[in-house]
Amino acid sequence: MTEKFTNHLINESSPYLLSHAHNPVNWYPWSAEALEKAKREDMPIFLSIGYAACHWCHVMERESFENEQIAAVLNENFVSIKVDREQRPDIDQIYMTATQAMTGSGGWPLSVFLTPDLKPFFAGTYFPPDNRYGRPGFMHVITELANSFKTERQGLEEMAARLSDALKSHMTPEKGEETPLEPKLLETAIRALINNYDPVNGGFGAAPKFPHPTELSFMLRYAVRKNDNTILGAAEKSLQKMAYGGLYDQLGGGFHRYSVDARWLVPHFEKMLYDNALLAIVYGEAYQITQNPLYLRIMRETLDFILREMTDSGGGFYSALDADSEGEEGKFYVWKKDEIESLLGKKAEPFCRYFNITDLGNFEDKTSIPNIDSSSFEYLNRTGIPADEFQKTIDESRRILLDVRSRRVRPATDDKILTSWNGLAISALSRGFQISGEERYRDAALKAATFIKNKLYRNGALIHSCRAGKFSDGEFVEDYAYLTAGLIDLYESVYDYRWIEFSSALAERALEQFFDGDGNFFLAPDNQSDHFIRPRDVTDGALPASGSIMMQSLLRLSVITGREEFRKSAVMGLRAVAAMMSSLSYAMTSALTALDFLTSDSIEIVIVGDRSRFEFVREIYQKSIPHRVLVVSSRGEEGTPLLEGRTSDGATTGYLCRNRVCLLPIKALDEWKVALREL
Repeated sequence: MTEKFTNHLINESSPYLLSHAHNPVNWYPWSAEALEKAKREDMPIFLSIGYAACHWCHVMERESFENEQIAAVLNENFVSIKVDREQRPDIDQIYMTATQAMTGSGGWPLSVFLTPDLKPFFAGTYFPPDNRYGRPGFMHVITELANSFKTERQGLEEMAARLSDALKSHMTPEKGEETPLEPKLLETAIRALINNYDPVNGGFGAAPKFPHPTELSFMLRYAVRKNDNTILGAAEKSLQKMAYGGLYDQLGGGFHRYSVDARWLVPHFEKMLYDNALLAIVYGEAYQITQNPLYLRIMRETLDFILREMTDSGGGFYSALDADSEGEEGKFYVWKKDEIESLLGKKAEPFCRYFNITDLGNFEDKTSIPNIDSSSFEYLNRTGIPADEFQKTIDESRRILLDVRSRRVRPATDDKILTSWNGLAISALSRGFQISGEERYRDAALKAATFIKNKLYRNGALIHSCRAGKFSDGEFVEDYAYLTAGLIDLYESVYDYRWIEFSSALAERALEQFFDGDGNFFLAPDNQSDHFIRPRDVTDGALPASGSIMMQSLLRLSVITGREEFRKSAVMGLRAVAAMMSSLSYAMTSALTALDFLTSDSIEIVIVGDRSRFEFVREIYQKSIPHRVLVVSSRGEEGTPLLEGRTSDGATTGYLCRNRVCLLPIKALDEWKVALREL
């Protein structure tokens, strides 16, 4: 690509936008300047939405956006706007919904054509430069649309108006017959998930297959609540198959975004912060329930990957690692057998047999993606080597190969810091500390939270994104939802009540900016001039629904702080989505998790004192108690009502209450263990 061109993206902070700054397409960021230009010159808008780690976004750039003939047509006939979906989740949500309504599917790169008043009239995803793969060529598409806008303007605008009206109707919350908030909604969701469960490979549905950590976490909680080993077994099989497959980076830890096949072998190789945070959490939860060391190892390796490869020096966490390196997808992660043999010598055979590295390979150009399957365990059994001894040999080989891999040309890092995804990472690291006892996880969570509070919280509002000293505009509910949840988890690791006060302030702001009188959470405040509709997203996708996570946090905060208005708001929120929890239960597991908290026994655990405190706390950390809240204090001075009348002279005392009925104070560790077991 030549850099003789420079467009309006050159001063942006997003690595994705900057990567297009020298395209011959005269790109604009989503801005008042671009939108005013479209209106002033009465030109249609070509809106292209993607993100830095998106493989097919890179392909479309190389094929079309670097093509000077295609660029000339775009520049003459359209105002071209490029959006990083991670910086503007509201714009992405509006036009992804439109694309799905128009085409029946969606994805990235997202290619949408708008009237000057921002209403969509044509949409798609990836287009090749010319007609191929059964898809119309991009040159053909833009030429035809440019002509249609000039010659059939009225028809296009009428169609855009009809679609916009339909979207407004679809995205406007309806008031219908109220669905009771009953635990049976949880059972409906479990049945729906099991109906879509893959009993052979684990997970849900067929290829391409995504990990669905939110749904798996819901299944684990349900299995504990109901003592249901069938549901537990389905969740465990999914977790094990993912951990053994190519979806998981067997050398460096951490998960790729999804698998292109049903058996988790060949991944789409980008690594996202949010996936790894959510998956670390669910593997930790599985370990608490089963004590299976596999889950503890996967949780730790995933968190170690985040700390090693996605951590900024200031304490925040980067967004993603690209799928491509040297222009090829997955090249950084795959191996040829002879390369491993030259590096490992005699240790190569057990490594290759265990991780299915062969001369023919299982990926492109006879390369292999390391993975573990039934043949791996059969080989281990035939060797007669004790499993722990064999694992030491494997781990040594992994370290050698990881060191060699680290010197390859790395995939690009999207080093922007998103407040929302950092909130998920703070949760994951806080829980990782609780489960593993590794203080570095707690320290990293605390450093990230401090970074966000000091750098991304101004005038009572959260900044969504920052990079290289530049900060984004706009507020989004996902920042408040995920960070509030992360701060509660952090408090339960560091016992500093100031984090509860901060999370409460964020919850207040979220209710002011994104919540309406009918209990609906919206993605953005109701003052966005660049929205033709106020976006709202209530179903779980790759990320859990922001409003549902906010409801979970409001319920937790209401117990800790005693603020009944938080609980009332959460209940209003649940009532607003109750009908969808019934009809689309498989896509509503985050909301159902909030409902589960609301309708289950309330478990309040309070520990006061310094001496032997961690021994008391560790007993809680090692157990799965999904509906508990935890308050820990040295002397009982903090503002939570759960500490009223509960003080200490330094000796640790534990208080355990179920549904506001409390046991006598417990000072002996053995008695404390018994009381927790009897929960």
